[in-house]
Formats: sequence, C-alpha cells, structure tokens
Amino acid sequence: MKLDYFTLLCPEPISLSIGTIRQPTLRDIGKLTYPKFGMYQVYLKLTPRDYYMYLNRSQGELYWDILQEEQQKEITLYDVILIEKPILYTYLEIFNFFFVERVIFRDNLFLIVDTDDYDTLPEDLELNNQNVKGMINPMTLADVLDILQQVCCIKSNDPLDDPKPKFKNEKARRLYERMLKAKEKENKRKAQKDFYNMSLPNIISATAAKNPGLNIINIWDATLFQLYDQFEKAQNDDAHYMNSVRVAVWGDEKNQFDPSLWYKNNFDKQV
Repeated sequence: MKLDYFTLLCPEPISLSIGTIRQPTLRDIGKLTYPKFGMYQVYLKLTPRDYYMYLNRSQGELYWDILQEEQQKEITLYDVILIEKPILYTYLEIFNFFFVERVIFRDNLFLIVDTDDYDTLPEDLELNNQNVKGMINPMTLADVLDILQQVCCIKSNDPLDDPKPKFKNEKARRLYERMLKAKEKENKRKAQKDFYNMSLPNIISATAAKNPGLNIINIWDATLFQLYDQFEKAQNDDAHYMNSVRVAVWGDEKNQFDPSLWYKNNFDKQV
C-alpha cells in the first residue's frame, strides 16, 4: 500500500483498518534518541537473512549457511519473531512507538488495543470486540512494515530490494546474483561516502539554515517526511536558480531550461 503525498505531508496520524500510525516529529525522535531510532529503522527493513547473517552472527551465520536454499525461502520474519524473544520485544517496542493505540503480544499475535491503560500487564489486560482495533499477524506484518518504511523515508523503489524472484534458468539466477552483489558493494561505497553529509542531524541543520520558514528552534515540530521533503525542495530550488542565471547570461538555444524545476513533484514521479 503506497501512501499518497498529501497523507505523508500532513502531520496527522494515519488511520488504517487495524489501527492508527503516528508520524514522528523530530522532537519525538529526539526524545527517543537518534541511535535508538536508527535501530528501529534497521528492524523495519530486517529480513531473516539479515538477522542471522548480521545481527546474530555468533550463531546465526552458521545456522543460515547450513540451510538449503528452499529452507531459507520458507523462513519468514514472523517465524524469527516467534523464535527469538529479544526480536519479539524489539518489534513490540517499535510498534508501540508508531501506533497511537497500545500494542500487546498475545496468542502469537500483535494486538492493537484502544486503551489508556499502560500499567496493566499485557496478559492481564481485558480485551473485547470494542477495544481491539486490529492485529498484526504473519499475513499483515509485511504491509505494516512497508507503511512504517514510508513514514520513515526508508522505503526503496529499487526492484533489487524486492524478494528474490523466480528464475527461468540457471543463467538468469547467476546474473541476478551478480547484480545483487554489485548493488550491495555500490550501496556500501555510497553510504560510506555520504554518511556525514546525509546524516539526519546534518539534514536538520542544513534545512533549518536554508528554508526561510524553518529555523533550528521550530524545525523540531516537523515530521520526518516533512523534513526530507523540504530538504529536496531546497535542492530543486538551488538547481533552478543556477539554471536561471545560466540562461539569463548565455541564453537557451537548445531549449533545455525547465522553469518548473523548483516545484517538480518527484514523489509521484511526474515528468
């Protein structure tokens, strides 16, 4: 489910059939702490392979390597959550940060409960048809994580980030794996190069300095999506200004100047 531009720009909570998701402001992230929010983002994109190969390397890497490819495909993130209790508690914490309602875990399900009672233990909380708004189960987990990725601006449109496709032959499979390895290498190189420039603290500082309506005091009331949106618009505006000056001085014989660059809608991929 792709959230529309207006919904993400609006700071109001997002109503879903199973519950209500809040869009965290920079102030919310500050209270949570930036490192913990970064950890939340990692878990929002976690795969079983990532968990066993990177987060639980002491034992998980050996376990993952001895599995056949078909066995690896059969393991879902929800399976990992049910098996690994620390992972379960981490996701419970993440869901309670993003959902307006209280999220508890009971009978192998994440239940979204509309209640002000945060003191009663989950197992003692009285549940009924009126206060249980929805649930996150093996069928809906991926959809919920997808929406949270969009809210956190970490949703990728790269087809190589999709689940591993089915291949018509061995040659196609090898080609895909080479492309995947090349992509991972390039992403690592780019991440190292852009780490400081594209870090959240630096984007907050740069946007506060550049945007005429934002400053380092009031920017903390912006949501994460609003911040990145304004950061991108500032870049578009700079590019438009430089192109305008160039055309004013040298002309535009090839008719390449785009006067609409400063307000281009890149979110909806408009041309």
